[in-house]
Amino acid sequence: MKILCLYPAFPRTYWGHESSLRLMGKRALLPPLGLLTVAALLPSDWEVRLCDLNVRPLAPSEIEWADAVFLSGMLVQWDSLLSLAARARAAGKTVVIGGPVANTSPELLEPHADCVVSGEAEELIGILCGALAKGGPLPPRLVASRRPELGCLPSPRYDLLEVSAYHSLSVQWSRGCPFNCEFCDIIEVFGRRPRAKTPAQLCGELDALLATGFRGTVFLSDDNLVGNKVATLRLLSVLEGWMKQHRFPFQFYAEASINLAASDELNDAMVRAGFDSVFVGIETPSTEALRESNKAQNLAVDLHAAVDKLAKRGLDVSAGFIVGFDSDDAAALERQREWIAGSCIPQAMVGILAALPGTQLERRLLREGRMLERSSGETFGRPNFQTKMDEVELLASYRGLLASLYAPAAYFERVNRVLELRPRTDARLSLPWHYALRCVVSSVVHQGILGRYRGAYWRFLGRALWRTPRRMARAFSLAISGEHMIRYTAEDVLPRLQQAIEQAVTQRRGHGRVAA
Repeated sequence: MKILCLYPAFPRTYWGHESSLRLMGKRALLPPLGLLTVAALLPSDWEVRLCDLNVRPLAPSEIEWADAVFLSGMLVQWDSLLSLAARARAAGKTVVIGGPVANTSPELLEPHADCVVSGEAEELIGILCGALAKGGPLPPRLVASRRPELGCLPSPRYDLLEVSAYHSLSVQWSRGCPFNCEFCDIIEVFGRRPRAKTPAQLCGELDALLATGFRGTVFLSDDNLVGNKVATLRLLSVLEGWMKQHRFPFQFYAEASINLAASDELNDAMVRAGFDSVFVGIETPSTEALRESNKAQNLAVDLHAAVDKLAKRGLDVSAGFIVGFDSDDAAALERQREWIAGSCIPQAMVGILAALPGTQLERRLLREGRMLERSSGETFGRPNFQTKMDEVELLASYRGLLASLYAPAAYFERVNRVLELRPRTDARLSLPWHYALRCVVSSVVHQGILGRYRGAYWRFLGRALWRTPRRMARAFSLAISGEHMIRYTAEDVLPRLQQAIEQAVTQRRGHGRVAA
């Protein structure tokens, strides 16, 4: 059997870091770990190929080669996903779709696939492969009845990747999160009981990564790395030994809840094991909004102090923020802007609240008659529900917030704050000298000479060289990240938000938006 795994293209987003990747000579940020995991579950005598459209275009000969096409994708990849499915079906191929969209909106995919797989693949892969091998029609939908344990999972098929195209590679140790945030779809798909692989399994996956020749940053794509702190500490002890044995070939980053800052033992164990940064969901400094969204874990800590503490112990912090909660008003958004501006968080991912499919938030808004449409994954469009705050005021305040945060001088001020908080000992990973040199030269040329914000760039580097000369490698790394955040905000986000504001004003003059 010949299986072609296809990963749809992403539109340009904050998360994609497209402008920064160009400076580094890379084509994509991360590989499609879900498809690599599914590929590892297929029978060993089946032939498998992978095409990630974020790395290269799909050749017609690849579809011709395949017996069946496997697709996975997120809401934001919807257009590319449907285009690939249509192309494969037009060629007479069996199309199977799984992944995030299939988990939350399977009914929307059924017209475009021979089989939609909802849930985690481990339980269903045998049924699917058996039906494919027989050559008969597939069931239109396969739905997992439980959430499997992860102890028997094989290593993902990293050998299918064009490794040099990616800035980072990824592994997964656990699934699930113990918290109950109203807006989150993770707990709906993977549950609130964290399930983990064994430390030996994860080390085996790192061995597989090492065998590809890759050296660099590795993302632990867990929903919450510290969802089970006891298990995480056991992992980190083993991971530290593996990293020492292999002379620290990787630098790790992960997603975690902010209560990570409460455990010095956990912080220090992460740094010793090779972690240098973490993404946390802060969402808002508003206690009212945190309460309404069931984000109770963030109410138990001083958020500013927690972020500073993580930085001081050696973990850079990037974070997610949300505006548009029921309790938000213009003053709340201004407090949010001031909070982020005074933080040591250069990369603050701020989005308007969206009622994602299948979440508690969507169910509540449906009961209240406030839903307008299902979320499309659009990051900077109008909210998909009737907000309590006037929509035009919300969009205008949000636009002003992003314009302020990603003004070049403001971004670099937050980076300098990070550099000055970090401990003197920095990460032990040394990138190949030719790659590091390319990144530095590219940054200087494109940001310092040709860039529109070159004045702010040189003032930033001058301060970094004067105050934190031992952290210049990190200074260049964060400067390169800023290339995308600054440019994308100015070139894409602000114009799109202005268009959304104008649409909302026009509609308000008419009849307004009607709830679904």
